[in-house]
Amino acid sequence: MGTKNTEIIAIRTSEYLSENLALQISNSLWEQPDIAGLRTMLYFFKSETDYFNVIAQSSSGDFVGRLCCIQNIDDPTLWYYGDLFVVENHHRKHIAEKMITTAFDVLKDKGCKTVRTYVDPQNTSSLELQKKLGFTEKPYQTFNDLINNGDLMFEKQFGQIYNAVTVREKLDVKIVANLYNKNLLALHGDKISYAEWCKSILNNDTDEENFLICRGLMPVAWLKINGLENAEVGYISMLAVEPKYQYYGVGTFAVEFANSFLHDKGKRFVRVQTTADNLSAIRLYKKCGFVEVSKTQDVCDDETELCKVMFEKHI
Repeated sequence: MGTKNTEIIAIRTSEYLSENLALQISNSLWEQPDIAGLRTMLYFFKSETDYFNVIAQSSSGDFVGRLCCIQNIDDPTLWYYGDLFVVENHHRKHIAEKMITTAFDVLKDKGCKTVRTYVDPQNTSSLELQKKLGFTEKPYQTFNDLINNGDLMFEKQFGQIYNAVTVREKLDVKIVANLYNKNLLALHGDKISYAEWCKSILNNDTDEENFLICRGLMPVAWLKINGLENAEVGYISMLAVEPKYQYYGVGTFAVEFANSFLHDKGKRFVRVQTTADNLSAIRLYKKCGFVEVSKTQDVCDDETELCKVMFEKHI
């Protein structure tokens, strides 16, 4: 009994297109070579934010399809996918859907919370595909400098990408110490030995709890909460984010987790103190609904005298 031959189509990502692949893409999309145009597009998208392509190719290396993903300049957790194209003789093989779901896997690893796309209202097949993939139509907004006038805007939420893990092991303490040291200048902190870290964190203090904020298994921040024995008020006494993960929503997740954790412990208020020169921390707490309640002059652990600002939120 004979079997039907099925062509194998490989789906992969490419951040830096080769000249040969760029030639295939431009010939398929625009029916003429435009490597300079793709080079310019790649340069500006990749240098100003982040950008990658999803490519479909046959087993013989022939170009089959492509889409691109661009990170938002103002919000690194927001991405766009577009320029979706599949060569005509490969239509109705679910290649577009496979490329998009491949893009989803990469976007999640890059910390994307929301992916956006724009569709011509007359493109019925694309409208149906967005609905199938879980996209919801939203009021039109622009994205970076892209021109999508007249298109409908759709978005898909990936949900929360972070989780909190209680610090219990000495190896976890090593991570805490490293996160602290990387933020030493901003925290105006002092050097602390590993032995001191272990004694401080693993002493079963009932008034505090330490957490590693993780993306999957990867720790990206240290959160310390105390005041657990206080009747009404709990404190975020430390939040140190891995520098390369700053501005990816880690701080917002940590603060919201602390609010929920302390609320479940019966607290009515959360307080947090930072120095007046830590502008990113001040923006974070204001964004999360905290209000300034006091200012005091004090000497920090690095012996710098600074204004310390106390924020509070009713939970």
